[in-house]
Amino acid sequence: MMVSLLSIVGIFFFYGTPEVIYYYDFSWANERDLKVESYAKEVWDIGHLLSSLQGIVNRAEPRLFVRFMKNTDDFWWNKFCQPDGWLEHSEVKQVNDWTTLIEIFSSFIFGAVVYSEKAQPSSNLASTISGLENRICLRYDPSTESVFQKILSTNLPFTKNLRWLIDKKTLDILPEINPGNYAELASASLKARTYLWAKEQFLDTGLCSPEFLAYYIDAFWFQKPTSASFPNSTIMNHDFFIARRAFFFDLGIWEDEPANDEPQQPAGIDRKVLRELLLSMHKNAKGMIYQIGGFTPWIWKYTKEAGMGNKHEGVPTEWEFVKMVSAYNGMLDADALGLAGIANASFYQHYPLKSFYPQNKRPTINDLKQRGYISPDGKVAPKVYLCFYMGDFDSSAWLNQMVPEWWTDPAHGEITCIWPFNPNLSRRVPHVFDYVRTHATPKDWFVYGDCGAGYLNPGMLIQANREPDIPAGWEAWVEHNLFYSKRFDLSITGFIIDGYAPGLDRDGFEAYSKFSPDGITAQKISVMGCYEKKLPYVRMGIDLMEPPEKSSEIIAGYSRQPLPSFRFIRTILKSPSWHKTVMERTHQKTSDVAFVDPYTFFELVKIQTQCNPSY
Repeated sequence: MMVSLLSIVGIFFFYGTPEVIYYYDFSWANERDLKVESYAKEVWDIGHLLSSLQGIVNRAEPRLFVRFMKNTDDFWWNKFCQPDGWLEHSEVKQVNDWTTLIEIFSSFIFGAVVYSEKAQPSSNLASTISGLENRICLRYDPSTESVFQKILSTNLPFTKNLRWLIDKKTLDILPEINPGNYAELASASLKARTYLWAKEQFLDTGLCSPEFLAYYIDAFWFQKPTSASFPNSTIMNHDFFIARRAFFFDLGIWEDEPANDEPQQPAGIDRKVLRELLLSMHKNAKGMIYQIGGFTPWIWKYTKEAGMGNKHEGVPTEWEFVKMVSAYNGMLDADALGLAGIANASFYQHYPLKSFYPQNKRPTINDLKQRGYISPDGKVAPKVYLCFYMGDFDSSAWLNQMVPEWWTDPAHGEITCIWPFNPNLSRRVPHVFDYVRTHATPKDWFVYGDCGAGYLNPGMLIQANREPDIPAGWEAWVEHNLFYSKRFDLSITGFIIDGYAPGLDRDGFEAYSKFSPDGITAQKISVMGCYEKKLPYVRMGIDLMEPPEKSSEIIAGYSRQPLPSFRFIRTILKSPSWHKTVMERTHQKTSDVAFVDPYTFFELVKIQTQCNPSY
């Protein structure tokens, strides 16, 4: 029997205003020169300690806020603390030293879990155990000034309870961390040995969350700490998943080459291990759609871009990963480089969302006639009707960082904006959803993003594309999406990324017609049509990433083709001001292009395809 999302979504939520909040400024970590080995170790070690501490103390209610990325964290903190803000009546106690934080919260800490960067997957194993046993994560370092030694020197009670994952002398993973049922796989790879043992101990036994997995780079980061800014190490992202007792992993996807962090392993070992984890997770989730936080750490691992001999590029690696996890009901909260970093999600998770956020009033047929989009004879006027899919927001980290920029952009509120904010992200960043919906203008419209209420390939929900004993996932997908449809007033899916998966079959169209009845846009679909007179659809157009002048030329060119025509065009991290400039320059070139909201767009598609209009 399928467990309802409605029955579990509030399990960890604290309702009300927290009385006391502790505040620590860790933003100095981003000023450290990561080329200096001691600095790289310092910021990673403190970051891992803080994220595990937050995961523990913020699990039941919001107690600890860590300022990490100045602009982003200050924006949200100031909103919380302003009059009528969430934290207006909370007492804030600023702490200037991280060791003091440990003393303050020592009663919450059962012990520490100790790992080494030499045994790279042990860092992710530490985060898994941290969530299950309320242990802070410590990298073993015998040097006098290390974080490890500073913690031990506090002599707090929990320091007498260390769980070692590695041999103190050799720094190898302990012999007892070895799965009982996967001897061949375990002998071929340290990662296989570590993750399959953890699977047997924590996933198969149901100790870990049935709702969340966490896909974040392990201690291989120490090999190339300067490849990206420190927030992109994603070590601060761990807090939410530790709070939710998630299982952490870092595995490659390709069958035809070994993972570059273990070049000695046979090709495809990582993929085989991942399959075992996904099978266990599918069983634990009992038919639900579950969420995988994180993304392929492509600048370090598994791709050509990592510069370590891999042969696959970044996007194909993403698509192969999403295709595989979708077949086991997994969807991504895709914290991808280079906006991968987010702190405080364990704190944010308690932000009180309203039960319902209405959209702007949908346009009527009379509205469309008055605007000149429908001619007196009831036909669609000969124009190019264009929607900008203002992506990509299938990541809590991206959304948390970019909304402060886009909502303060001078053109925001002046032009039609279509925001594809994946609503499943409201599990980690509910404050963002409340902010954008309570500060939306009549020009702001919201749709499901990639590929509904979460990023998966719906074609892999088809039973024929799954393992024989895994049933089709449509029922779970519909239930999952309807929950968010009802809360956020959503009925259009802005982009179905099919990737390497098959397109929608009849059951897929039926599923989307239940939670996205006003329209869908997809990759593998005919140019335009209407399924069974009830679900309008169009094929996604180009990715428009050119400068405004060139972009306007491309759009104006569509007006020289047969009209009317309908274009859904994707942009990525382009500001409202960029879109406004493109619109203005397009209108200088032609009057035959109309930049419209998504409900206008699909209502006109219905008329054009002789589908049943809604009005």
